[in-house]
Amino acid sequence: MKYVFGPVPSRRFGRSLGVNVVPLKVCNWNCVYCQLGRTTTFINEERDFFDEEEIKKEIEEAVKVFDYDYLTFIGDGEPTLYSKLGELVKWSKKIQDKRVAVFTNGGRLYLDKVRKDLSPADVVKVSTDAGDERTFRIVDRPHREITFPKFLEGLQKFREEFNGEIWAEVMLVKGINDKEDEFEKIGEVLSSFSPDKVHIMVPTRPPAEIWALPPSAESLIKAGKIISKYVRGVYIIDYVERGKFYVDPKNPLESLLLTLKIQPMTEDEIREVCKEHNIDLKEVMKVAKEVEFNGIKYFVY
Repeated sequence: MKYVFGPVPSRRFGRSLGVNVVPLKVCNWNCVYCQLGRTTTFINEERDFFDEEEIKKEIEEAVKVFDYDYLTFIGDGEPTLYSKLGELVKWSKKIQDKRVAVFTNGGRLYLDKVRKDLSPADVVKVSTDAGDERTFRIVDRPHREITFPKFLEGLQKFREEFNGEIWAEVMLVKGINDKEDEFEKIGEVLSSFSPDKVHIMVPTRPPAEIWALPPSAESLIKAGKIISKYVRGVYIIDYVERGKFYVDPKNPLESLLLTLKIQPMTEDEIREVCKEHNIDLKEVMKVAKEVEFNGIKYFVY
């Protein structure tokens, strides 16, 4: 399939059936930790990237075939840049009975249309990696139109209007936002829009910038303690997501390579998939590119 991928294993979302609505790597942020690499098309306005009916057709086919827990709108960039996202979210709630989630950085929630587009979703995951403009610019590197006050305003307005769950993701990067004063400021920001869950994350797969490393375990524990003073439902997630990767039995090699475009995998993970689906490991390794991060070798396509 061109737009639907997975189901992908996730400890937070179970088996996540993803829907990609934005080309690689179209985004309004250029996060230092992004496993999809640096942003190549840096915009902050909506565009009609793909044919809506083609996406709907693939979703209809996929939900009949796959066992999944969440239908997740994600993208190889920022999904709220797709002009038809709202229509797809609303429509998907009618044609299947699983929970619908949208992964967004939250940078465009200051716009009325974007908040309305996401309103039918069950869960909206937003990023909250900073507590001030300076750290926001260093870690998330947003489009110049998105200031930190505007970003925060969007989160707060969305909380007032949204009836579903907001899950905040805090990505900590060593030497940048992993100190006590940063944790305090992030906690204050989180308390201003009261997310239902907060996931404290660290880079676990190759990031856009090789220096975007995970902080120490001590910093993570300290972050959890400090942020928990401001909000409830704080979880520390410092592992690589693992589990079964879906491979299309009709086109197993092509399907695996598509996964490697979205999710870097270790050689052991690739080997396991190849063995299960009778894929020639040598064919995969011919075209896969090796990258090393935090002492672990990964492969991407």
